[in-house]
Amino acid sequence: MTDTLHTIHQSAKRFFSGTLLSRLSGMLRDVLMAFFFGTQPAVAAFMLAFRFSHLFRRLFGEGALQSAFIPLFETLRHEHPVRAFLFFRDLSWTLTLFLLTLIGLGEIVLCGCLFYLDLTPPNQQIIFLTCLMLPSLLFICLYGLNASLLQCEKIYFIPSVAPVVFNMIWILALIGLHFLTIDQAMQGLALVVVGACFCQWLVTYPKLRSILHTHLSHEKSSLTLYSIDVKALLKPLFLGILGVAASQMNNAIDMLFARYAQSDGPALLWYAIRLQQLPLALFGIAMAGAILPPLTRALKAKKWNNYHQFLQDALGRTWNFILPLTLFLFLAGDTCVHLIYGHGEFNNQSIVGTTQCLWGYSFGLVPAALTLVLAPVCYAHQNYHLPAIASLGSMCLNLILNSLFIFGFHWGALSVSIATSLSSWMNLFFLAYVLSRIHSLELFEIFKKNLNFLWAASLACMQLMLFRYYFLPLYPFYYFTYNVIMQFFIVCFLFLIFFTPYLIYISFIYIKEYLHRLTSH
Repeated sequence: MTDTLHTIHQSAKRFFSGTLLSRLSGMLRDVLMAFFFGTQPAVAAFMLAFRFSHLFRRLFGEGALQSAFIPLFETLRHEHPVRAFLFFRDLSWTLTLFLLTLIGLGEIVLCGCLFYLDLTPPNQQIIFLTCLMLPSLLFICLYGLNASLLQCEKIYFIPSVAPVVFNMIWILALIGLHFLTIDQAMQGLALVVVGACFCQWLVTYPKLRSILHTHLSHEKSSLTLYSIDVKALLKPLFLGILGVAASQMNNAIDMLFARYAQSDGPALLWYAIRLQQLPLALFGIAMAGAILPPLTRALKAKKWNNYHQFLQDALGRTWNFILPLTLFLFLAGDTCVHLIYGHGEFNNQSIVGTTQCLWGYSFGLVPAALTLVLAPVCYAHQNYHLPAIASLGSMCLNLILNSLFIFGFHWGALSVSIATSLSSWMNLFFLAYVLSRIHSLELFEIFKKNLNFLWAASLACMQLMLFRYYFLPLYPFYYFTYNVIMQFFIVCFLFLIFFTPYLIYISFIYIKEYLHRLTSH
């Protein structure tokens, strides 16, 4: 199992292709959600409940568990392959038992709140919907663990495309439920989410079972719920949980702040962050997912040239992909929001609020993507303290900024997106500074080598700004046309106006570098 830049790129491409399908299906899901139900308070309540019911998802399914599992699994496999797969088997059953206990306790607490606390009707609705969706936590966390093992086996397409099944079930449910009242529809959708999470986990099961059968078919050792290797996972998992818990608390608190700022605030943020996360998932998460296993293997084998080469390439490519997309969202985000969401129950006020939140989130797209690539460096070194400290600091800053922007400046839901982005920049600067000190990573030099991409993006920005100023109305597009075909052509035209000069400029750079290498030889 030899790792090279080519194999990493191939892994990232498979991750990208699967994620692209899942994100497109997710976009269709959100479009129908916006069309049928808009940003009504009941929809905002559902989105809050969805967030609360999956609050532990990134602790025990993705994020913290994956970051702790992959380095330990690769270490065990380097020493004893069969032991590594036994570790996964034992961990799966231990995690299942733990999650069932956690879900049971959660249901008891939530039902107690419903019966014994004097709650307002909106809060009752949030807690009731959370009760309905909480069992889905079991399947979504087991899916995350399965995805971790498949990534270690260089199988990226199956786990990245599995959410398509989740989204398609959600879409079918929207079509069937939109005839009901809004409250009945949200309750039915909450139950559908549980079945959709089960089906998402089920997609990964056949391949996973085949892998385990190949490595453990002749193994006679019995199942151990709390094995030595599972115990060894607890310390890095706990430290990872601190960091991810801070991030999850940030997300939950953001929704509460948004709910306080305006009744439809959580819905506006939901739709905005779906657009912001599309490039983040396609490039940032894909590269981060592809880089962690080979980075860990290079570190264990002490192949330092490969280690630095993999990291520099991942950071450079992420920067080069995310930067122009960020600038495009700033300049054409209003047209994208209007095209995707501006139909049916999604009115002008919803379009304006979502666009503003998208602009706020887009400001933090670059640091969020680069942080996703830097975090695996810490996990490969089994340094879980650093991301935890960075996340806790980011959470504190986010709380301060949210309070200032909402209670001081009265910016509404926009406050949450801006606070999140500023916190992301702080997180990136902290990680970059510390990693450059303790692991001698010349991060500034990496970005200096890719400075040409910044000039190319700036040139594309100026061209698009001039075009919008001289040839299109100065006011946002959501007052310009409601013809879907015209909206689509406007977005495509703006995309071409922006990316054509960018790609031409980048092509000249590559040609110049290629000729320089030829002459130097």
